Amino acid sequence: MAASKRSNFLMQGSILAAAGIISRIIGLLFRIPMTNIIGEDGMGVYGTAYNIYNILLFISSYSLPMAVSKIVSGKLSLKQYRNVRRTFLLSLAFGTLLGLVSALIMVFGAGFFANAVLKMPEAYYAMLALAPAIFFMGMLGVMRGFFQGHGTMVPTAVSQILEQILHVAVSLLAGYYLFNKGLEMDAAGSRYFASGYGAMGGTIGTGVGALAALLFLVFIYLLYRRTLLARCEKDTTGVIDSAGQTIKVIILTALPILVSATMSNIGNVIDQALFAGQFTGTSYSQIWGAYTSKYTTLINVPIAIGSAISASTLPTVSAAIARQNLTDAREKASRAIRFICLIALPASVGLGVLGKPCFDLLFRSSDNTLAGQLMTWGSLAVLTFSLSTVSVGILQGSGHYWIPIKNYLISLAIHIPLLLLCLHVLKGGIIAVVVNHVLYSLFSCILNIHDLSRLFEYRQEYKKTLLLVGLASVIMGAFAYGIYCGLRLAHLGNTVSLLAAVFAAVMIYFIAVILLGAVDQEDLAALPKGRFLLKAARKLHLVKEEESL
Repeated sequence: MAASKRSNFLMQGSILAAAGIISRIIGLLFRIPMTNIIGEDGMGVYGTAYNIYNILLFISSYSLPMAVSKIVSGKLSLKQYRNVRRTFLLSLAFGTLLGLVSALIMVFGAGFFANAVLKMPEAYYAMLALAPAIFFMGMLGVMRGFFQGHGTMVPTAVSQILEQILHVAVSLLAGYYLFNKGLEMDAAGSRYFASGYGAMGGTIGTGVGALAALLFLVFIYLLYRRTLLARCEKDTTGVIDSAGQTIKVIILTALPILVSATMSNIGNVIDQALFAGQFTGTSYSQIWGAYTSKYTTLINVPIAIGSAISASTLPTVSAAIARQNLTDAREKASRAIRFICLIALPASVGLGVLGKPCFDLLFRSSDNTLAGQLMTWGSLAVLTFSLSTVSVGILQGSGHYWIPIKNYLISLAIHIPLLLLCLHVLKGGIIAVVVNHVLYSLFSCILNIHDLSRLFEYRQEYKKTLLLVGLASVIMGAFAYGIYCGLRLAHLGNTVSLLAAVFAAVMIYFIAVILLGAVDQEDLAALPKGRFLLKAARKLHLVKEEESL
């Protein structure tokens, strides 16, 4: 099998990863003016509302793209085009209903979540403003899953960027207007309206962006509809599932993915509830704002790669399983994990040593000491969350839906008492939250990979995948930190020093992974833009010209 064919799913995952990174960079940059507008108190309220939103979002939409893409890819591999269309239409109806129910939960449960669970009453308004977004995302998730099941991530990628651009534009305008409105109300004797109204303005754009992305994908589907109908006419398989069968498959596929995704992210809500329960200071919203609007936002940029590779791996593994080709499924799983480690390990190390300078570059007008400490302690989350996400995608793509849920439950059973110990006995504060959240994803990742080995007779090559890549990352991190500190001692500014250190880090890492043997010519060629990387390695005399692939 040619390297280009073997790595096609990595290319599709990279397209989605690029869009995810662009989208999250836009979101990261959005936090800068948003923080300046509504302050760190307002951003703490904003992050609190998003914790509940994310849980309901996973219920209304996250499970559907994964489930629909798995079902559609399986039907396409068997050329059952009529079942592809039926799956799409019934999934769309199911997604609309699920989105509506989730939005109503947000509307009627906002007061309970804000007051009783998270102890931040001013988050009520922002939660209400997020309800329309949850409704639209139910349908949007189905549309994205339909195209992902066809093996193309481009419609999803474009819709993500469009969604984020409109979200940012509308939220900044609404946040500015409503924050000032809240200031007027606070000046008249009210409480919390500035931060509460400001956070609500910051969330209004979420629904506008989701609606725009949905309309874009509807337009793309209408362009493709004629082709799909023509394929349905030529469907000679004679296999037509009943509506009841199709709905049953959708629910049975989506439900475990939904539960798994919810378990993966419910840790954020649990962490905040436990942290709020022991917090006695007056700067609760500010501390939580630094955690959600700075630390979490920055690490989510490279974690987007893991989410994208998981989305592209699930349908390809599912298709291989449908063809009863376990060798191909194992190869795709191995490549996905290796690719993630090549990206996530150096990203973890880089953020660990340069986290504070990154925050100083992005959030110039605020004190980033706490955010820098959080990144130093929690940068490994990039690796653990990425590996956890990809391993879940592989297990779900192979039909083992409930195993990740079991592993999340085990991890949660360890996580909660460990966090309580760190908060109440060790008095670790927000650092304890960060460290234990990393451990939560690490536990689930280890358990998932253990089950992959057991079920698939799957063996990851750990020397090249982890040890050598890890060594290259440590070398890179040491040089990057030394270069940054040296330039700062030479009285160069933070921006110049940081950019020079990052550029040097990329070059040093590229050289190190090749010289240490973590990647070879075949590995380079199989990566997205592999021919370019291979050509660069040859020009630097890192690999031999005469070696053939």
